[in-house]
Amino acid sequence: MTQSRTQSRFWAVVANTPRLLRLVWDGARGWLLWSIAITLALALLPVAQLYVNKLIVDFVVGSLAIPTVDWQPLMVLVGLGLAIALAQSGLGQANNYVSQVLSDRFTLYANQKLLEQAISLDLAHYELPEFYDTLNRAQQSGSTYPVRVLSTLTSLTRQSITFAGLLGLLLRFNPLIVLLLVLTALPALWVGIRFSGVRFRIMRRQTQSGRLATYLEQVLSTQEFVKEVRLYNLGSHLLDQWHSIRNQFNRELAAMAAEQAWLRSTVSLFASLGFYGAYAWVIVRTLQRSITIGDLTMYTGAFQQSQGLIQGILFDIALVYEFNLFVSQYFDFLNLKPQVLSPPQPVAFPTPMRRGLELRQVSFSYPGAPAPTLTGLNLSVQPGESIALVGVNGAGKTTLLKLLTRFYDVTEGEITVDGVPLHALDLSDLRRNIGVVFQDFSRYNLSVQDNIGFGDVRQYDNLERIQAAALEAGATPVIAALEQGYQTILGKTFSDSAELSGGQWQKIGLARAFMTPAQILILDEPTAALDAIAEFDLFQRFQQLTEGKMTFLVSHRFSTVRMADRIVVLEHGRIAEVGSHRELMGQGRLYAKMFGLQAASYGD
Repeated sequence: MTQSRTQSRFWAVVANTPRLLRLVWDGARGWLLWSIAITLALALLPVAQLYVNKLIVDFVVGSLAIPTVDWQPLMVLVGLGLAIALAQSGLGQANNYVSQVLSDRFTLYANQKLLEQAISLDLAHYELPEFYDTLNRAQQSGSTYPVRVLSTLTSLTRQSITFAGLLGLLLRFNPLIVLLLVLTALPALWVGIRFSGVRFRIMRRQTQSGRLATYLEQVLSTQEFVKEVRLYNLGSHLLDQWHSIRNQFNRELAAMAAEQAWLRSTVSLFASLGFYGAYAWVIVRTLQRSITIGDLTMYTGAFQQSQGLIQGILFDIALVYEFNLFVSQYFDFLNLKPQVLSPPQPVAFPTPMRRGLELRQVSFSYPGAPAPTLTGLNLSVQPGESIALVGVNGAGKTTLLKLLTRFYDVTEGEITVDGVPLHALDLSDLRRNIGVVFQDFSRYNLSVQDNIGFGDVRQYDNLERIQAAALEAGATPVIAALEQGYQTILGKTFSDSAELSGGQWQKIGLARAFMTPAQILILDEPTAALDAIAEFDLFQRFQQLTEGKMTFLVSHRFSTVRMADRIVVLEHGRIAEVGSHRELMGQGRLYAKMFGLQAASYGD
């Protein structure tokens, strides 16, 4: 039963090979064809060389009894041997070149497919720890192991063709020789497959702890953590954790390598017995004058090459199995499917909006969550209206914004724009019409132009439009103070760059949102990193910035919230109150209580 399961697992893993070859064909078709042609030529030359050597030896031995030697046939044979050797050398160099280019082209293509898959997946994938295990394994496997499989398959093909040529010589001598050489080499295949599985299981088991070690490396070596690591003297403590993880990895791999080396030395003994048994046999036949001296040299070379080829073929089969185990992790990632997709026949986003946006009995639960995050939301928002979302942390404000941008689809109910459900719109079209500044907006260590222009890549080269967006967001003074202006590289990752304060970064993030001609603007804590003066400046221009746009504003600062047309108060995932600041204060419920607590903190 165990053997049957092992065989099933072996064939299931090797079954990835056709898919991998299709991937290589798609990524580097021409170079693959060149590689196959050179491999075929290289595979046939060793057999021809053996046969020419036999003819040379037989000619020399036969000429010893002749007074006058005819040198012309010998020179032809030597010249033929030289031509074969030169062809082997030239094709070998050509094979190295083609293999290198093929490897580079395919690695580029394989990594491109991985990145294309990464950007196509839903936000939900990126919020699960299991996803990062899968991604990490795919990144480790996809960058090297597909190329290793390809290289091993090339080697396996060449050796198999060469052995097929030698097989004719071996069968001509005695079929039992073939059986002897194969049987004495088989234990090497068992050792290879056994330890391929062991190595793969060790590496897979180490994924999470390996990610932890990599994270600790980042903590010890990046700007984000450097101050606290020094301040709290964390260096030695974290370094010890990192060293413990890596040292454990090394111990496990060393134990496996020691066992593998012992078994390989044992199976090599069987291979040696097989070769010298065949060697003794051919010597006996030569002494019995059943074969010539030339046959002796040819068969001895054939035995030696065949045994090496059989071992190489079996070893390559084991390697194909091992590398395919790792390639399966690459395909595991490519097999992930996004759930939030554009419809086959999407409806164009209404331009301009006339009826606005409506939530009808909207409920949402995160995958695996024990309770829904949002329940039964009903809300209508008119074009050009500004809505403030208020509530304690965890009330569902940011989740609602994720539903509006279709990072997630609602679990129940429906969100519509001018009566058109969001899921009926093209995703790219929907997101072009929504400008967003999240509280944790991205800070690209690229140029200022990049950081703002990413808000609408179609206008990326339109510096005039980028400057207008910077002006609207109040970022112009920040950029003017930079030595290279809009071409300044931000952050501290690259040389000749400039770092900004939190408030300055937030203005750049706001400019990115204002870059888009979107009809809906979402601001998630837009003043969180702004000082009082910058916040006041933003308030003064708030109406101008949001003019003609439907705006959703999330903020814990009630001075910001008061500027919205209506305030929506979320409590435990439900809409608890809706109204203007004056109306909600008059009701004296949750909003009034939260406002009073914040206002009291400014009192004497």
